[in-house]
Amino acid sequence: MGRKNAIRETRRKFIKSVGVGGTVALAGCSGGDGGDGGDGGDGSDGGSTGQAGSESYEITFWELFSGGEGPIMESIVKKFNEEQPLDTSAEVTINRQRTPWNEYYNKLFTALSGGEAPDMAVMHGAYLRTWAGGLDPIGEYVDTSSFKSDYTQSHWNLVTVNNNVNALPMDMHPIGVYYNKDLFEQAGLDPESPPTNWSEFKQAGNAVAQNTDSHAFTQSPYNDGFGSFRTWSTWVKQQGGSLYDEEWNPTFDNEAGQNIAQLFKDMTGDMGWAPATSEDTWGNNAFQNGNCAMAMNGTWYVAALSGVEDLNWGFFKPTVGPNKQQDKVWADGHSIVLPKKDSRSDAKSEIAAQVAHWMTTQNPSWGAEAGHLPAANSIYESDAFQNSPYYDKTLSKYVEMAENDKYFYHPKVPNGDPNAQNWYTWLVDIWAHNSEPQEGIQSGIKTVSDGISGN
Repeated sequence: MGRKNAIRETRRKFIKSVGVGGTVALAGCSGGDGGDGGDGGDGSDGGSTGQAGSESYEITFWELFSGGEGPIMESIVKKFNEEQPLDTSAEVTINRQRTPWNEYYNKLFTALSGGEAPDMAVMHGAYLRTWAGGLDPIGEYVDTSSFKSDYTQSHWNLVTVNNNVNALPMDMHPIGVYYNKDLFEQAGLDPESPPTNWSEFKQAGNAVAQNTDSHAFTQSPYNDGFGSFRTWSTWVKQQGGSLYDEEWNPTFDNEAGQNIAQLFKDMTGDMGWAPATSEDTWGNNAFQNGNCAMAMNGTWYVAALSGVEDLNWGFFKPTVGPNKQQDKVWADGHSIVLPKKDSRSDAKSEIAAQVAHWMTTQNPSWGAEAGHLPAANSIYESDAFQNSPYYDKTLSKYVEMAENDKYFYHPKVPNGDPNAQNWYTWLVDIWAHNSEPQEGIQSGIKTVSDGISGN
């Protein structure tokens, strides 16, 4: 009873701190829909409460992967269920349920609030502070110090909050610039020498705008608030600008923030690089149809582009912002958490933690096929990863940025949803010329401040 009472008390605190305002309009990574509905599952315990090694366990697992990522996660779960890789005599099966990304965190919050959470769930690193009250730290069931060396330091930092290891890291998914080699050639550019700095990036964009009938650039293929913020904040950080102070007050109304907001307006204005539109799919449609030369997006985009016939695309690092003072690039990552659940025994929690460790360390396909930066050190040296069709195109460049400490995480805010669309729609308004840059930034400061404070 003591443990269950403690779980209920921390869950009550979590519900109060996160609230309905903490549920999510955007899960963060994948855009669009796709994938299948998973293997069912209703959030019930679905397994034994006996001792590990002598019983069977069904681990309910919720995830949000769509498009090209969904089938890869499905194959990982199938592999586990068929091979039974854990060092235990118990039969352990994963009961996977996929929820569309734009519904996922709402559903997970509701399940936690009602005490009907899954045994394991995927969670973005950005949420590990806000959701801490709804999670059982992995370290309560396994010796995380014995796991630490299995992961890169950057990934380990992602899942550590106030010195607590709240999850096991699965990947990082930074952003980069995907470009159309055929359009580069039509514009008179060398398709094998993409931009490496602002001068070259501006020259490339202008050449496409002036010499072809296509668009030059999209700040986010889905023209969404958070996707726009990934690009905008990357270039703000490259100019040396800050996003928050130590008291969680947003500070992005600084000079760097204003400069990049003006750049967004100019790209869809005087520069003529893209239409001034708020249409949510224009960039993705244009890029995949061969009518947009450059698109800023994350590692997950390779899975979507791999299915597009006759699209001759390449990739370059996004460290091409104007007036650059440092090479910094946005990144977040998927992790696997154990949501608080009254009915899950300690033995089952230990099994779930072992499953999470296997999923995050023994599956190079998550990087090799989904295009993400895997968390496990061993995967980087594997033939499956280095022989990936994406290794030379994207992964090697992402790895190089990781090795040179180029990535930054958006701060894990104490309240609210840092990936929510409505925190950043002001950037789409600037892009679409529905508001002036300074007006948009001030609107953003108020929206984010209210979101963190719960107003």
